[in-house]
Amino acid sequence: MDYRRSTLAISILSALLCAGTALAQDAGTTPAPNTPAQSSDPNKPQAAQGQAKQLETVTVSGIRASLQKSLDLKRNADSIVDAISAEDVGKFPDTNVAESLSHLPGISVDRNFGEGDKVSILGTDPALNRLLLNGQTVASTNWTSDPNHPDGRSFNYSLLTSEIIGTAEVYKTPQARIDEGSIGGTVIVNTRRPLDLKANTLTGTVSYGYNDRADKGKPNASVLYSWKNNEGTFGVLGSLMHSDRVIHREGTEIFGYQRANDPSDTDPNHQFPPNVVPPGSSFTYPTAINTALFQQHRKRDGVATGVQWKPNQSFELNLTGLYVTEKFDNYNQSRYGDWSGSAPAATSVNVANGVATSGSYGAAAPTYLDGYERFSKVNTGALQLRADWHGEGWNASSQIGYTNSSGGSQGIYSLQFRGYGGYNWNLANEHPQINYNTDPTNASQMLAHGAGFSRAPSYDRERYFQADFSHDLTLGPLNTVELGFKSSNHFNGQTNYAASIPTLDNSGVTLANLQGGMTGSDYLDGLSPAGNMARWVQIDKGGLKQYVNTLFTDAPMDPKATYAITEQNRAFYIQGDFGGENYRGNIGARYIHTRNGITGYNVIANNQYEPVDQKNRYNEWLPSFNIAYDLRDDLTLRFAAAKTLARPRYQDMTPYVALDDRTQTGSSGNVNLKPYKSTNYDATAEWYFAENSLLSAEFFFRRISDYVLYNTVARTYYNLTQQQNTVYQMVTPINAGVAKVKGVSLTYQASFGYGFGLAANYTYSDDDTSNNFPLPYNSKNAFTLTPYYEQGPWSARVTFSRRSPYFTQIGVLQSQQITGRFRQLDASVSYQLNDHVRLQLDGNNLLDETYFVYNGSPSQPYNAYKNGRTYTLSMNFKL
Repeated sequence: MDYRRSTLAISILSALLCAGTALAQDAGTTPAPNTPAQSSDPNKPQAAQGQAKQLETVTVSGIRASLQKSLDLKRNADSIVDAISAEDVGKFPDTNVAESLSHLPGISVDRNFGEGDKVSILGTDPALNRLLLNGQTVASTNWTSDPNHPDGRSFNYSLLTSEIIGTAEVYKTPQARIDEGSIGGTVIVNTRRPLDLKANTLTGTVSYGYNDRADKGKPNASVLYSWKNNEGTFGVLGSLMHSDRVIHREGTEIFGYQRANDPSDTDPNHQFPPNVVPPGSSFTYPTAINTALFQQHRKRDGVATGVQWKPNQSFELNLTGLYVTEKFDNYNQSRYGDWSGSAPAATSVNVANGVATSGSYGAAAPTYLDGYERFSKVNTGALQLRADWHGEGWNASSQIGYTNSSGGSQGIYSLQFRGYGGYNWNLANEHPQINYNTDPTNASQMLAHGAGFSRAPSYDRERYFQADFSHDLTLGPLNTVELGFKSSNHFNGQTNYAASIPTLDNSGVTLANLQGGMTGSDYLDGLSPAGNMARWVQIDKGGLKQYVNTLFTDAPMDPKATYAITEQNRAFYIQGDFGGENYRGNIGARYIHTRNGITGYNVIANNQYEPVDQKNRYNEWLPSFNIAYDLRDDLTLRFAAAKTLARPRYQDMTPYVALDDRTQTGSSGNVNLKPYKSTNYDATAEWYFAENSLLSAEFFFRRISDYVLYNTVARTYYNLTQQQNTVYQMVTPINAGVAKVKGVSLTYQASFGYGFGLAANYTYSDDDTSNNFPLPYNSKNAFTLTPYYEQGPWSARVTFSRRSPYFTQIGVLQSQQITGRFRQLDASVSYQLNDHVRLQLDGNNLLDETYFVYNGSPSQPYNAYKNGRTYTLSMNFKL
């Protein structure tokens, strides 16, 4: 497998080098405009977008044209904005909006499952940034039912086809007219409209993606058709998407850490033999080492549509719709030794610098094999109607919409086998290792121990109405006044159901009855497996579900993981736009009023609950100021100041409790969480020193109060799998105090001639908090380098990005849970066969980088995952 991976990676890079030698005509570019204009934000009354709309009438193509259009959007904006633009229909870069955004300065993404997710802007937690579609919320439902991957307030980045996306704009400084809810920045994805395209435009992409760790591939396809009448007054657009992706994640995991000879811990199962650990010594030791295998088939089918009617220059009506159905079925297996309750069975422990680095356990120490088969389906829809009126010096618009997402966990079947025989282990830095004394390929040695079933259907929906009005003025530098109102009602919740299945210890069932084959010979490649840890018998996938179904007849509601939240938001804003010969900007304020109603249950004891019915409300004025000054024709200075607010994740605001009986971990909410508040200052200097070129520096400062940290605390709950009370390490959100984040983001973009160019950025972000824990998801250093080549029919680019380690939450023993530095290498080469057909080969995660999480120090690892390289061959057509 290593040979095959290396061959594919070398082939990708060789293709890029060959592309660099091709001789052909240079693709055209669009010069940067010299006249300031408004950004093409769909929320702004459309008459105010007149100057920006000239960009849409220019025929552009190629990488440099796309970069130039993004520079135009940035340069013409009143705020500090970065943008990604598709230079033509169906050519939006990357397969995921989040991955495309990661190329922009000050933006980093998390890649836990090998796919861009959790966008962090200017050093802030992803929860503090919003992603809007045409300026509005799209509902989102969590597929995982996993407490480690809670819902956010942004919709899924993978819901849109590349054909439907026109631009993605990142507003790093707010304006009063833009929805509140972001501290780092607001991402607005703008979809295409039929009257902006040629009549009978037909474009699409057919591709085949292959993951080398899964050794599997799947086809994907998307298509867009747009029609308009001869008068250009009425048009209809539709897009279809089918996406298949195979995820195959292999890794090692440590479930937690304990402290030896802890005076507060009187559990006899945590007391080591005195000849192994002297009574007076104290150190931290891991509780289990697991080898994990996660396999998932992500399937998406979607349709997006747009209807546009513009009978004259004074009126325009737009109806947009989106519906996507997704399946996230997955199978997760874990083979591990767990000595969290087996200290008396220890035969040796070696300690270095206060941490146990290796040890051995005798025959009384248990080993486990867990299997989880999850069925998850999510349906998401959005419908928006917008009307715009234009008169002599005034513009008005109104929007009404509804969005709904439902689904989540349709069924989670779990089965656990237990065996004995002892083992030895060592941390080995980033690659924990375990070697079993009993052969893990011997299925008869593993006896059925516990089973479980649960499901957690959930929902997320919103209704909204918005009205905006603007009027032109000639009052000194003030040229436009804007005001508007927005009302939204949001509903979020889930109902959890769980079966109570008695222990299987006397069932007589062994792994041999449900044997599903061996792990592959290349399992854990790149993670330094030792001994027999990488070779073990799996549980038969279909057999697991079939067997568990025979063990229960009913799955009653589980109150502790059932909750509902309603949120009513009302907002009013007023904004003045000003400008003169060399300057432009805006000043305004947004007033928000929020009411929350939270229901759920508090756990009193096993199967004993008390209802929760809590209401919270708050009001806030959010002023904002933006100014841009053209010091020269090619040099622009900007300054911005604002007060901002971000609301916590919905689930975090409820009394829910989610437990993982296997790892004895979980999460819970906090009904008393307050919203984040921040005072923001930003300044930039932008030098457009040549065509398609930029050198800029952006300075930023955020003072965030009541920011949320995730704290790990020990709590006792009834374990349905083990049928007994168990101490769980629970992750709970708390308002942590005040955090300050400051830094600088540098950008360089230029074309060098002969088809070559470079886009690069670097961000330094430092934080200071009122406690001992850093700001979550803030990497101190991050950079992206994208050299590209474009000549005639050939185009190619390579993107290398790196972000330094970042804190995510408070771990066990009040430690810092850190995600290690991450590097990403992607490459793409394409050839334009003719005016209608383009072929492209993409390689993602060519380094097969390890996603590494540790507990305060790399010497105390948590998780290390490999997701594999992905290669995609695609054909884009346009008729």
